Amino acid sequence: MDELRTYLPTGGSGFSVPSETILDDLVDRLDERTQLLDMVYSAVGLGQPRVVVVRGEAGVGKTRLLQAFLDTAVSQHGDVGLLAGYGQAMLNSAASDSFQAIRECLRSLTRRAETSGRKALLERIVGAFVRHAPDWAESVPMVGGLIAAGMRTGQAVVESGRQRVAMDSRLDQLVRFVESLLEQGPLLLVLDDLHWADTATVDLLVAIGLRVQGPLTLVLAYRADNIVDRATLHPMRRAVYRLARYRTDLVEIDLPPLSREDTATLVRRRIAGPAASGRVAQIVSMSAGNPLFAESLAVLKNEGSTTTPVRITAVLEERLTFLDPTDQRLLETAALIGYSFEVDYLAALARRDVDEVFERLGVLFSEHSLVRPDDARDGRDRYVIAHPLFAEILRQRGAQNGPLWRRQHTKLLDLLKQEQPWDEEMQVRAVDVAVAAGANRDAYQFALVAARAQFRLGAVTKARELAWTAVDHAPDDHLAGQANVQYAECLAAEGNHEAAARACEKAVALVDAQDVYSVQLLWARNLRMKNAWTQCVTILNQLVSSSVGRDETLAEALMLQAEIALCGPVQDTRRCIVLCDQVAEITSNLELKSRAYGHRGLAHLAAYDEPSAEHWLVKAIDIARPLEHPYAEYEAIHWLSKKAMACLELDRAWQLIDQLSNNSDLSGVASENPWHLRDRSRVLGLQGQITQAAHSLSGYLGSVNATAHGRAVTTLACQVHELDTIVARHAGDALIGALREATAATLTREDHADFLRCLDAFASRDDQNPVVFATTVLGIDHAEVVAADAIFRFDVEDLSHLREVVSRGRRFS
Repeated sequence: MDELRTYLPTGGSGFSVPSETILDDLVDRLDERTQLLDMVYSAVGLGQPRVVVVRGEAGVGKTRLLQAFLDTAVSQHGDVGLLAGYGQAMLNSAASDSFQAIRECLRSLTRRAETSGRKALLERIVGAFVRHAPDWAESVPMVGGLIAAGMRTGQAVVESGRQRVAMDSRLDQLVRFVESLLEQGPLLLVLDDLHWADTATVDLLVAIGLRVQGPLTLVLAYRADNIVDRATLHPMRRAVYRLARYRTDLVEIDLPPLSREDTATLVRRRIAGPAASGRVAQIVSMSAGNPLFAESLAVLKNEGSTTTPVRITAVLEERLTFLDPTDQRLLETAALIGYSFEVDYLAALARRDVDEVFERLGVLFSEHSLVRPDDARDGRDRYVIAHPLFAEILRQRGAQNGPLWRRQHTKLLDLLKQEQPWDEEMQVRAVDVAVAAGANRDAYQFALVAARAQFRLGAVTKARELAWTAVDHAPDDHLAGQANVQYAECLAAEGNHEAAARACEKAVALVDAQDVYSVQLLWARNLRMKNAWTQCVTILNQLVSSSVGRDETLAEALMLQAEIALCGPVQDTRRCIVLCDQVAEITSNLELKSRAYGHRGLAHLAAYDEPSAEHWLVKAIDIARPLEHPYAEYEAIHWLSKKAMACLELDRAWQLIDQLSNNSDLSGVASENPWHLRDRSRVLGLQGQITQAAHSLSGYLGSVNATAHGRAVTTLACQVHELDTIVARHAGDALIGALREATAATLTREDHADFLRCLDAFASRDDQNPVVFATTVLGIDHAEVVAADAIFRFDVEDLSHLREVVSRGRRFS
């Protein structure tokens, strides 16, 4: 019997927590579980949200801790109607769809409410789905069944032609769903293994953590060692930084390895026999405090194994060898279906009676803990493999028999086809099955449909992976053209304009004639973003000359020509203004009209006509705001804030940047490339708040994609040059010095070392143009430097002259 311990609060919640006894089935981890429970008490008692981040290496016990904590929290706060859900992200493969962890959490939330026997809890959830999250209800089979007759999803409303009904995005629906639940009682959401989650899932969880008010406890867990990648910025790294920046009460818990004493306690629970003490010492030494390693090794020792595997995969593989060969093959087939698998599918693929399969799964669950029952889906009973690592090992073993593996996937594909139409989860799953089955035409068709659906949901990374699958499996050139268009759209949304332009170039030669114009337009946009001016102008001229009768295509092409007139190699403000007027006259797209007014304002600013610039930039905001389109408003306010900075209206610039920050928090816009952090640093520096400026800029540097590193460093060169010129050289030196310390918390060790070497180069700077310095001294690509300098100057050729014109009789201090 485990020891009974007394729960004591960690403090800091502002009120006392009653002491009580908790049956502890964990080894150690009492402090961490106490801290987590304290957060729930705080959220319930104060009615305020609490966000907790839990980190630890693979096998250190995160999942066991979180599940034990969740069960304890429910038992302690059930009297006040605490709703709790647990979701776990799966391996990020083609078969793990976007929002998978959130869907699982919603199902867990509903299942717990149902099994509680309290009708009011289930009614609370169902009512919130109906009112606020119709598009998520399909993810929860029980809820979908209860309300299917009386509710249509948001997609059905749109398709019915009721254009006036404004349907919220998936993000807004889930946020309002959570808010609705909190109106009637506390809520605990636990999301585990987020190192495997896609960007869309993580952004949605961050939005909940930043936007929702009320008695919410949000726990986010991941493996820190799984998100260190210098080539890409993992969404969890950015998420934790954003949460820490905007939630000063964020709690971060790092799970260390177990002590030797606690590891020995854990092993003794699993091992027996006269020689137990010697085996315990050996396992304690080998496992290095990792509970999963320790338990797996203990099981092997109990079963008589004499080998001593040194890697967890070897441990788990050897664990499987103690199963009957028939059960091994059954598990391999289950893993083929998925981490969570339908029992009747398994019976069909294994060619065994379904009752016999249930019996074997019962043994694998009760005696070996390798599977466990899962929620039914569409009326089908399901089990889940105990750990994603087990599932991966089983798939690798099954795939060794290539012909059988393909044949089994072909059978599974036939079973899935009988269930059409599919929801988003099944769309993604079918892609993986079709690829493994070698069914290229099906793989292409399913991948393209799934990519478009994921792109609409905002899951851009997953959409890009699926679009590439469609490209790779297109059975003919025409279909490859359509897939390349979708792939290019995803790449552009991720900011990879070089690759997006290449995909457009391929697609133009393959798509139907009626689709060429839209592909050329997308191609031109990406060429403009990578400063390929000559090629971009050539394509736009072709579009304009051939777009008679195509008003919106023509308007988009003219808008791009206006941007080039303003931001291209030869600045022509008069031409930009004329083109913007033409766009505003012919387009019915208010978002595009807002862009036209905004760029006309920028053209006036570049011509040193500050009053006209103010008029048109404000007009751009007035057009964008009623659209309730987050990006349009963000962009329009961003233009005005840049104008305020260019004219040294620092207090006003600060207010506008605060609006940008709030807009980003509420909508997720620019969360991956937060312009407002970059611009806030600039304002703080000019106001003499150097330390704060360094921290803001370090946040920007830590959040930008690796491909934008050159532009980010050029921005620093421009900012230092501005401080040197307007304040004094000591101000630039102070910013560089403060950045040395500030970036240690936002950059990886390797990136920080590289950045420090870059900062060392600033000691040799002189009064030369920052473009020359960034190109010749820092060695950044000239096109990247020019682009970053244009963004910094806001396309004003001479900022000093502009400030002289608009600041007659007014001095900056």
